[in-house]
Amino acid sequence: MLELVGLGAIAGVIPVYLGILAALLLGKVLPRSWEGVLIGVATGILVYLFFDLMHEATEQTGARDPVSWVVFLGSLGGSFVGLVALESSQVFGGRPGSRVLSLPYMIAVGMGLHNLGEGLAIGASYASGEYTLSALLVAGFGLHNGTEGFGIVGAAGKTPISWRDVFLLGLIAGVPTCVGTFLSGQGLSPYFSICFYTLAAGSLLYVILSLTVMAYTATRRLQVAVGMFVGISLMFVTAMVLTLVSSIRS
Repeated sequence: MLELVGLGAIAGVIPVYLGILAALLLGKVLPRSWEGVLIGVATGILVYLFFDLMHEATEQTGARDPVSWVVFLGSLGGSFVGLVALESSQVFGGRPGSRVLSLPYMIAVGMGLHNLGEGLAIGASYASGEYTLSALLVAGFGLHNGTEGFGIVGAAGKTPISWRDVFLLGLIAGVPTCVGTFLSGQGLSPYFSICFYTLAAGSLLYVILSLTVMAYTATRRLQVAVGMFVGISLMFVTAMVLTLVSSIRS
């Protein structure tokens, strides 16, 4: 069990923290004019993850299984529409500063649910004795998750992020990978997978729209567009590298 949790930490927790620290360092070095690009990179990463999550969820939803329909639509609506309703009622983000800083936390939650699925894949391969595949998955997912740190930090723009926030954000996004490796041997229902994939997709869709409203202004449209292309490209290239070395798509 400790070995499984350790694999999850190497694949999820450590890369996410490294990505967050690298993004923070880059944000301090680059001039303020690059803020739109960084937000665009964050948005691009989230757009890629959103479609990836939707694909995973629909793959496990059966056309002849109405229960899976209910789980899919209920989870997606509950996360996306529910978050918009919470925002409208000012349950969170009532002050402008906290509103901006809440976005990285929402991103971390969505990525955490996504990384839970990656942990399940690592744990399943390890439990079946495919240790080489497990090592490849850990390396590939680790590379993939490192880029997610830019998505978390980029959403904050120039809003200061304290070390406490760094610790909590990395924990929220990375630890579910360890949880996934643990749960992989528990014989989970496929409805569970559909639920957490669509919950993650709905929360990321909410953040994507929030970032677009915040950053896609007349003076920063080109910057945001270039950043989105870079973010999508980073996720695509790391996913393809993982596919080449392990024949499993991330």
